[in-house]
Amino acid sequence: MPGRPLTRRTTVGAALLAPLAAAACDIDPPARDDGSADPTPPPPEDSELVAAVVAELVRARSVVEAATLAVPGLTPVLEPVATSHAAHLEVLAGAVADTDVPAPAPPTIAGDRARALTVVRRSEQRLLREVRRGCVGAASGDLARVLASIAASTAQHGAVLAAPPGVSAAGEVT
Repeated sequence: MPGRPLTRRTTVGAALLAPLAAAACDIDPPARDDGSADPTPPPPEDSELVAAVVAELVRARSVVEAATLAVPGLTPVLEPVATSHAAHLEVLAGAVADTDVPAPAPPTIAGDRARALTVVRRSEQRLLREVRRGCVGAASGDLARVLASIAASTAQHGAVLAAPPGVSAAGEVT
């Protein structure tokens, strides 16, 4: 039999994540059958919340970029994190028209692999706290769902970054 056999954990995980992957990160509400448009704009309190999450995402992205510049060998490890940050920013930046995307000063990260990973892990934890706060505080259910998806993604990346080399986040030896 070629390849690795599927474990029960892998099968259940794939079954649980398939609907999320199919839904992706979409902030637009489902289309209405009657053809009417949504008459209410996003709540104004969500504008501030989105701006805070966007600012934290931009800061986290700059930490990931600085880490890959300081330790180029981390690029394969951090590329999925950077890709997720870019996708999440794209979704959120369009959610509220008045959201300004800040440009933080790039952080300075030592050229040591372990230290760079520690800085990225702490940055991801900080991002996760902000996204969770936003998820709980969102007035819009659609925004709360998007932020919950971003929180799940961030938590998964954090677990992968915390796993020792050669061990998956699920504890399986790779």
